[in-house]
Amino acid sequence: MNVDALDLSHLLALAGGLLMVAGVVMLRERWLARGTDGLAFLIGGWLAVLAAVYLFAETWGAEMGTTYALGAISLAAYTVVAATFERRESKRREPREAAVDPEERPTNWKRGTGKALLAIVLAGVASIGIGVAIAVQAPWPPQDRAVIGGLLVPILWGGGMAWTLCDPRLVRATLILLAVSALGYGIAFLPKALS
Repeated sequence: MNVDALDLSHLLALAGGLLMVAGVVMLRERWLARGTDGLAFLIGGWLAVLAAVYLFAETWGAEMGTTYALGAISLAAYTVVAATFERRESKRREPREAAVDPEERPTNWKRGTGKALLAIVLAGVASIGIGVAIAVQAPWPPQDRAVIGGLLVPILWGGGMAWTLCDPRLVRATLILLAVSALGYGIAFLPKALS
């Protein structure tokens, strides 16, 4: 590597870092604007972040550049948070009422069985569908697709079980899990069936 290439890579890395900080600052401004104001900050912030990721990928290649870009966005976010930190004096408040207890619902064996079937069976089917869709259709090498799809299944299954058991409405949980299952298996197998 010659000196000119080294200087160019340093300049691209510096430009990527500055773009990353600018993007994070714009996204923070959008967050502070709330409501409908600040759409330009939102679009500009994400465009700056994507441009910074592109510069990092151009400088160090796709794999290392993406890693450095993720580290840079984290560092930029921590820097912006630290730079805008303000310590406020706490105001004395009157004690509030106690927290409201969860809704009391009568349970019976039918409802318990239904929740168990949803949480165990249907959440499992949905998570396997998403895992298979990733393992079959993701734009990565086959080994990566298989590993990521396989690792996501137990995580998604656990999340689906927790959500299903916490949701008081069985019909809503059933419909959402059926839709996720159909979406996952559709993405995985429908293109092969149509070809």
